[in-house]
Amino acid sequence: MASFILLLIFVHVIGSLSTVAPDEAQPVPCNSCCQGPAGIPGVPGSAGIPGSNGLPGRDGLRGEMDMKGEVGMPGPIGERGPPGPQGPAGERGDRGLQGVPGKVGPKGAHGHAGADGQPGADGQSGVDGQPGPAGPKGSQGDMPQVQKSAFSVFKTSSQTGNINDVLAFEYVETNIGSDFNIATDKFTCEFAGTYVFMFTVFSTRNNHDPGVQLVKDDAVITMTNTHEVDESSTNNLRSASNTAIVQLAVGNQMWLRFAYRNGETVHGGSNKYTSFSGFLLYAE
Repeated sequence: MASFILLLIFVHVIGSLSTVAPDEAQPVPCNSCCQGPAGIPGVPGSAGIPGSNGLPGRDGLRGEMDMKGEVGMPGPIGERGPPGPQGPAGERGDRGLQGVPGKVGPKGAHGHAGADGQPGADGQSGVDGQPGPAGPKGSQGDMPQVQKSAFSVFKTSSQTGNINDVLAFEYVETNIGSDFNIATDKFTCEFAGTYVFMFTVFSTRNNHDPGVQLVKDDAVITMTNTHEVDESSTNNLRSASNTAIVQLAVGNQMWLRFAYRNGETVHGGSNKYTSFSGFLLYAE
């Protein structure tokens, strides 16, 4: 801007000098000489060669302080200054997108085993597999042998006896444990427990309705005697039955014997009407 002002001042000074010089060069008219009429103006001459640049003008007056000058041209970029002090940390930015997985690194060393976790929930049962081969036979266990005792005997021939005579049986159907002795016609308890005994006695009209007792070691448990249900019946047979549940100790004996009168007859035959049975209900 200052250069522009100096240029204006220089042009003004040069202009002032050019206007004064022609006046000074004009000759003073001479009144004593005779002068003819003015001639016809000549043809204008060609333009002269431009003059050389004039001297720089003086500095212009200082402008008012409150006047803001125009913005000048940007100056050249200066050298880079030293780095400034580190500023305070900014706020944490949003999390960026997940990057592309990197290459798998080398396998690390085997770590220590962790503590056992809580058992998981039971899963669904799988499909049953094929049966495996049979394993070797195991050794005999300590389970006690099941205690069994049962018998059932029948009379195949008639018997006449007196009071307290033992009722004999000739046919053995069942004798599990061999606790009934066919030679003595008595049952001997091998396993202490509760037993069930049943007996049935047949006779004829000519035998006076014999009575029979169930005995435990000479103590009468129960008894029965044959009788005719229908007196008008032409059937010659008479019968009686009874049942008892008896608790026995090892060695106790059970049998049947005649009662009431001497000389009474119990019927026996191939039909096996007269019978005596017993079995262990449960052991102690």
